[in-house]
Amino acid sequence: MWKKIKKTYTRVSLISLGLLLMGFFFYLLVFLILGIYKGNTDSVNLISITAIILSFPGVVNTLIEEFKPTKKNYKLSCRCPKCKHLIQMDMKEE
Repeated sequence: MWKKIKKTYTRVSLISLGLLLMGFFFYLLVFLILGIYKGNTDSVNLISITAIILSFPGVVNTLIEEFKPTKKNYKLSCRCPKCKHLIQMDMKEE
């Protein structure tokens, strides 16, 4: 049940984010093509504030990765060229 709710929530949030971005870019294109900004800075302010709000989650993720980096684990496996048995190695980033 929780998986279904999570899946539905994820789909709804992605669809709403997509619609928001498409609306924002449509507004931006109409604004730039028609040249509505003559003497009125409200539209320019709306575009810049919306762009800042949409870029905020990326900034937060970048800061989290910068101050609390996660160590990655790498796994390597290959065949020995002489005896043909499988060699596996685990490496951890420090």
